Amino acid sequence: MMIKKPDQQRRTFIKGAISASTMALVAASGLLLPQRLLAHWPADAFSAETVEDALLALLGEAEVATDSALAFKVGAPPSYAVNGASVPIEIQSDLKNIERIAVLVEKNPFPLVMNLEFTPVVKLPFKSMIKIREDSQVMAIIRADGKLYKTTRFVEVDIGGCG
Repeated sequence: MMIKKPDQQRRTFIKGAISASTMALVAASGLLLPQRLLAHWPADAFSAETVEDALLALLGEAEVATDSALAFKVGAPPSYAVNGASVPIEIQSDLKNIERIAVLVEKNPFPLVMNLEFTPVVKLPFKSMIKIREDSQVMAIIRADGKLYKTTRFVEVDIGGCG
């Protein structure tokens, strides 16, 4: 059976419309990022194999202070996670002017698991999920008003979450 020319044109038009709407949806969701945004991706920090190298690549040389205004929770209960592939974290702080939060897991193959840059309108607490390879220190580092604040928590895992 032969397809008539108007049917073929209609199919081509519908395929094009579907492709265009899919691309618009992907672009609007943020999955398709402009090249300019990708230039700020801290590739060296995420590919670093030690905590020190990741922090140096991400934050440069800086003294880290401790402060009771920073609270960090991992898992439930806080020091134990059954599955390292899905460990809940929550970062709470009363610090003002938070610019950045970095979360690192000491014994992961690549310690930097999360890097977030904030605007003044973002409010804490912040909740997310991370992966932990094995029993390890989990660190949260906050840059606020040009100073760094750090808190750590040792987390035990039954089943590792990184390969």
